[in-house]
Amino acid sequence: MNEPSWRHHYIPEFYLDGFTSDKGMFKIYDIKTKRFKNNGQDYSPRSHFFEKNGNSWISGNLIDDKQETRYFSKIDNNVAKIFRRINNSNAQDKFNVTDDDTAMLQYFVGIMYWRIPTNYTEIKNILKRKELKELGLISNKIDIYSNIDIKEFEDKLKEDKNFFKMMKFWLPNISFSEIFDCSTPLHIIPFIKDFPAVCSDNPVISRDPTRFRVYNDNFIFPLNDTNVFFRGNKIKKLNRETKMLIDTITYKQALEFVSCTDEKYLDQLDFFYAKNFGSVLKVRMG
Repeated sequence: MNEPSWRHHYIPEFYLDGFTSDKGMFKIYDIKTKRFKNNGQDYSPRSHFFEKNGNSWISGNLIDDKQETRYFSKIDNNVAKIFRRINNSNAQDKFNVTDDDTAMLQYFVGIMYWRIPTNYTEIKNILKRKELKELGLISNKIDIYSNIDIKEFEDKLKEDKNFFKMMKFWLPNISFSEIFDCSTPLHIIPFIKDFPAVCSDNPVISRDPTRFRVYNDNFIFPLNDTNVFFRGNKIKKLNRETKMLIDTITYKQALEFVSCTDEKYLDQLDFFYAKNFGSVLKVRMG
C-alpha cells in the first residue's frame, strides 16, 4: 500500500510555478522575521505554502488523505490545464478560454480562498454562527425520526479537527450559488511585463476582506506574473502603478510567507507603500 500523502499545498504547486524565475525557483520572505530565508536562498514551489496533513482526516493511527488526493488534487489538475492554455496564449486570442473555463477559474478562486490559512478564523466563526442545517449537512427529518440530541451532536462534530478540514472543501461548494446574484463580468488581462514575480500565502485581493463574498464581490487574482483574473469594470491594460499596487497588497496582506524572484523588489514595494499609503486599507482604496 502507498503511504498517505502529507505535503498538502494550500497554494498549489502549478499555481506557484507561474511566479518563479526562468529556473523555476523563487526566494521566500518571512513576514515574522522581516527577512528573506537563508540570506535569499532559492527554493522550489514544492518547498513552501503547504501544511503537513493539512487535508488528511486523522483518527488515532489511521490517516485518510482522500480529501487531498481525490478532491483538491482533481480540481487542481483540471484548473492547471486551463492555466497552461492561458500561459500559451495572449489577449488577442482571448487567452484561449471558454465560458466554462471562466466559470472554473471563478470556482478555483473560491477553492483557494477557503483553503488558505488566512481564512481559517472565518471558517471557525461560520461554524459558531451556523447550524448544520444551514450548512446543508443535516436533514430536517433527523429531528423527527431519531433520538439524537442535535445540539450535542453538532457541538461534538464542530470540535472535531477533521470536520474543520472538511469545511475547507465544503464551503466553496455550498456558497457557489451566490454567483447567480452577480452580474459583474469576469476578465483576464495582461500585466505590464518586466517586473519581478511576487506571490504570497494570501493571493486573493478584495476591497474589504471583512465582508468579502468570493462569488459575488469584485476581486483581483493574479494568475501568474504576466496575467490577472478579476471581477469588475473592464480595463484594457494594467499600467505600471497598478501592477505595483497589486503586488503591494499581495505582499502586505500575507500571513506568513511571500515569494519573490528579486529581493530588491520588495524593498521597492516597501518604499512605494510608505511614501504613498502607510496602510493596506489605503492601498486597497487606491
